Amino acid sequence: MRSFEVRAAFEKVFKKLDIIDAKVSAMPQVQVQVSEKFLPTLNALTKLGKPATSSDIAQITGRNRATESQILNELAGRGVVIKARKSRKILFSSRRSQA
Repeated sequence: MRSFEVRAAFEKVFKKLDIIDAKVSAMPQVQVQVSEKFLPTLNALTKLGKPATSSDIAQITGRNRATESQILNELAGRGVVIKARKSRKILFSSRRSQA
């Protein structure tokens, strides 16, 4: 393939990606229902508005760190919160604050 053919192929792919992006943006937002045990954790995470550790969340909710860690990991597994590692710390952030 010549360079102009490769460039044309990439432009075609980018146009299709733009169409897909427009369709996804037009889709309605899905509301997630969560159980009562998750609400204090989600409220604390949203209140902070920045990535936080399970210890940070536990200070706000009044629960112990292990419980918050378990809840946050379950929420991350369900895709409700975002889990990221920064050196040795595990940080959780709300998808709502990322949007």
